Amino acid sequence: MAQRGKAARDSIAQRRVGLALALVVLPVLAGCKVVPLAVDRAARERLAGAFDAGRYVDALWDAQAAPYWTKVAAPLPELAAAFDQDLDAAGARNGRRAGDGSPWTFVAKGRGVVAGVDTTARAGRVIVAMPAARGQARDVQIQVGPVVSGSTLRDSLPFVTFNDFSNQIAYAEVGGAMSRRAVVQARPVAQGLKVGDPVAFVGAFALSKADDPIVLTPVRLERAPAER
Repeated sequence: MAQRGKAARDSIAQRRVGLALALVVLPVLAGCKVVPLAVDRAARERLAGAFDAGRYVDALWDAQAAPYWTKVAAPLPELAAAFDQDLDAAGARNGRRAGDGSPWTFVAKGRGVVAGVDTTARAGRVIVAMPAARGQARDVQIQVGPVVSGSTLRDSLPFVTFNDFSNQIAYAEVGGAMSRRAVVQARPVAQGLKVGDPVAFVGAFALSKADDPIVLTPVRLERAPAER
């Protein structure tokens, strides 16, 4: 009887220990996010000091970044109408800031007609005339490189922040690597365009003032079928 009583007490104690461990572990697991192995590997390399920005961006692009841009991209004519009214309100609703005092960064999608193409300059651009939505029509300058200014793609991602990196250099390298990755897809398309061609795009741009020119770094640029 004494042995059975001791065994029962041991069993109860073990269950209590197991329950305590579960109460500790479950909140930790609830706060975790599942990331692809390639992204996790790149993050560990970053923390270990063996950081390769290109490999980090390649791992992140298809797994997390591209789906995010596709999901949050707002129609540019509607977005322009909103920030023409109140840039800060539009930014709080549809944009993000990389840091205090930084410009608002927006992710947008749109369709327009090519009004100009220059792929011979180092900072090549495609000018797209956009229709108006409750406001003035606007031209969009789509950067097609090979030189791309700014880091709007990096700054548009809420899961890539300065605090994730060991120093400013690594953070800047990620911005450059994302721009180069964008050009790989966009530049060949741009080289085949001419004035009057319809195009569709998704990309990011930054604004400090509502009347600043829209200079967009594309994550997708494609010739669109002609409207009937």
